[in-house]
Amino acid sequence: MPKRGFFATVRSFLFRVQRWKFMLAARVLPQRTAASGAALFCTPLRPATAKLQVDDTVPTPRLRQISLASGTVTLYEWGDSARRPTILLLHGWNGWGLQFAAFVAPLLARGFAVVALDQRGHGRSAGRYASLPGFIATARELLACLPNLTGLVGHSLGAAAAACTVAQIDKPQLQLVLIAPPTHPRVFLEKFAALMGIPAALVDAMQQWMERRFATPFAQVGVDQVAPSIQTRTLVIHDAGDQVVPIAHGARYVELIQGARLASLQGYGHVRILQAPDAIRQTVAFLAEGATLEQAPPNVTPGAAAPAALTRAVA
Repeated sequence: MPKRGFFATVRSFLFRVQRWKFMLAARVLPQRTAASGAALFCTPLRPATAKLQVDDTVPTPRLRQISLASGTVTLYEWGDSARRPTILLLHGWNGWGLQFAAFVAPLLARGFAVVALDQRGHGRSAGRYASLPGFIATARELLACLPNLTGLVGHSLGAAAAACTVAQIDKPQLQLVLIAPPTHPRVFLEKFAALMGIPAALVDAMQQWMERRFATPFAQVGVDQVAPSIQTRTLVIHDAGDQVVPIAHGARYVELIQGARLASLQGYGHVRILQAPDAIRQTVAFLAEGATLEQAPPNVTPGAAAPAALTRAVA
């Protein structure tokens, strides 16, 4: 058996064992099962090391680690964010910053500096657990390190975090692009419980564990609570065939955010939409339309000057 097939078989077996354990434990120790299930749900899966490498098609970034109150994260920077209008890219659950690699060169070509990150517990960043409140806290803290931030682009849970971040601050000049945004974290929790064989009756207890652990009620970060407070230019991009986060979620954001518009794509699904030429083109055009690029100095070199708060290079 080829090595790849062997490891796939092992992973499949271990998953089935884990599922059986949850199913059996739920019968005799329901509260403990809910807690351990919630903890596992909040433990991201990291990508293969090869996916964290920058290939030749992407301008070379400046990699740094930045220490924030919410924890230390890895930052990727292209261009001079101290002088240029800057776009912050926020990946989703189990994602990493370089998933946005195809957006970088087009944004640089339009005069932007670009910053992406690996959230806590993701990619190159340290940490075991992660959460939507954690995503939001990191995004808010990065705003203080990026004085020329003009736009946030988020995918999936990163899009929900971007929306929550913009709703909580008074910076109407920021622009917002939400790619496949979910309306509520409960959506993922219910899917995870079903996948792991955890009874639906325990999902409420799992949610309560998370709300205590991260000191944030789910209702506080749901779209119905967040979206009406957003006053920025907003574009929502969603694939009509998305099976992970159906397009109705994105449509709900558009319904609740004044002036927001929906760009519906077809044939990319939930993850491959980050390589969709139409998604990239519409994102860049939307951000350029609302930015004051003529005030920025020309001839920016990718990888130039990082924010002062960035202190330690990543190997």
